Amino acid sequence: MARAIVIGAGVGGLCAGARLADSGWDVVVYERLRRVGGRWSSRDVEGFRLPTGAFLIAMDDALARTFTDLGIDFPVRPIEERTVFMVDGELVGTGKRGGLRALLGAAARVDGSDPDSILAEVRSALSGDLPDGEALLPDWLMARGAGSAVVGAVHSLTQSFMGVNSSEVSAASFFEYLRVTAGRGRHGIPPEGSRRLAENLADFIDARGGSVRVGTSVTSIRMEGGRVLGVDVRGGGAVDGDVVVSDIGVEATDRLLPERMPPSADGPVAPSAPGITTFVATRSPLLHHPVVVVSGTRAVCLLTTPTLVAPELAPPGWHFTESISTFRSSLDTAAPSVELERHYADLDDLVPLWRKGRLLHTATYRNDWPVYRAWPGRDRQERFPLPGLALVGDSVKPRGWPGTGASAEGARLVVDELVRGAAADPSG
Repeated sequence: MARAIVIGAGVGGLCAGARLADSGWDVVVYERLRRVGGRWSSRDVEGFRLPTGAFLIAMDDALARTFTDLGIDFPVRPIEERTVFMVDGELVGTGKRGGLRALLGAAARVDGSDPDSILAEVRSALSGDLPDGEALLPDWLMARGAGSAVVGAVHSLTQSFMGVNSSEVSAASFFEYLRVTAGRGRHGIPPEGSRRLAENLADFIDARGGSVRVGTSVTSIRMEGGRVLGVDVRGGGAVDGDVVVSDIGVEATDRLLPERMPPSADGPVAPSAPGITTFVATRSPLLHHPVVVVSGTRAVCLLTTPTLVAPELAPPGWHFTESISTFRSSLDTAAPSVELERHYADLDDLVPLWRKGRLLHTATYRNDWPVYRAWPGRDRQERFPLPGLALVGDSVKPRGWPGTGASAEGARLVVDELVRGAAADPSG
């Protein structure tokens, strides 16, 4: 029986481990934290079940398909309405379809742009006429007549769903994202928290004879003759495996190796995407829509009230609102306190009653705990850098794939190769 050692019990590691276990592999997963899920888990704070990162769960992407393929329970409650946008203080409901049209139309009314001509250019790009790979998204939009409000509205989309500012995204990467997500968009909230989903994957691995070991750190990856042979575990010695699957990011994996990975054809390791999120508890919801994308702000791009869909996440009679923002520059994370002040100033403008609530928790995502370990569109695509080593997770996202679905899809691609036997020794 082939053995896989998985480092990290995030989305990518758990999805890869579950699929390998289902294919008859002996799987052992090592997670340094004392819970599974990583930035796709939950923590209890004063009786509220708060996400540690990803909170909106797509119900029609690769993550959901992993649960369906393996017959694992997927306790996610659908959000019945589509995403709502706030443009210049106005809430724009998207109805059953036409979200991008509604957003651009509302923004165009503010700055006088022609939404029909801009949408025509967008449709052309989506149909295959992709922009030059180096053109940044705001430049591409302005060259096609977009005003500042339209550019700001699209900026809120890249912030909310790609984790970076629009000035840090190529137009080609943005349209790759739109093409991958076209026809999707059903999201939900797990009423028991994201941690339950991660635990269901871990339980599946255990039930198939594998093992998920939390609170256990891998200290190094062992190699001999240019091939990865296993890992060293703190307090557990050497563990051999036919393949090591790493879900801790390219740079962290590199630090565990006795020699650096070969240079990637995709260039140097892409910068990570930082961000801030806050959780405010109130007796009445601050907004009456579960998900609101906001534009024209200093930093905040997304306001969510998960308790409108899943009241189980809060004590009886309470709600919580999560606000999310990106840094002014994803390359400069030196002053999170300054970024947090910008975040609070936006909340004062958007939902001033937040000051009367309870600030439950503030989290800064940066360094080794970012929103994404690599900017979308600049991910390494070489998932087998060395014989016996595979990479999964948010630093090697498939082109265009966002969120947890990206890590699940990357895990599926890796496992398909491993099961076929084509990648256990990519050097041939």
